[in-house]
Amino acid sequence: MEPDPPNHLRLVPNTHRILASSVKFDIEPSLPVLLLAKVPASICRDQRPKLSATSNSPATMASKAISSPVPVTWYPTLAVVMVSLGLLFTASFFIYEATISRKNRSLAKEVITATFASFFLGFGSLFLLLASGVYV
Repeated sequence: MEPDPPNHLRLVPNTHRILASSVKFDIEPSLPVLLLAKVPASICRDQRPKLSATSNSPATMASKAISSPVPVTWYPTLAVVMVSLGLLFTASFFIYEATISRKNRSLAKEVITATFASFFLGFGSLFLLLASGVYV
């Protein structure tokens, strides 16, 4: 006949072994442990926020949820449109740099084209991440 399986498992102190035992050890928490739990509670009680007529009380702070200014259903469309426009401006910039001689280039046209490319690629990648579920 096999012996009864142990009722309880306990960890041997300062080792990584677990011993099986049929004896239950009920250990009451000692008083110093209970006192340590009361210290943070007393600190929190003493430092309550002071409310005034102009303060940010919890009632006024939690009154409105944060929501996106753009509907979520527009994210994929905006991503495709803006990335496409950004790539178009980038291609235009590279074609301008490759075809116009150095003497005939205009710094203003280069900066404007690069700014539009950067703007559309930046917001296009933002909406691409949002459309794919990466909330940034």
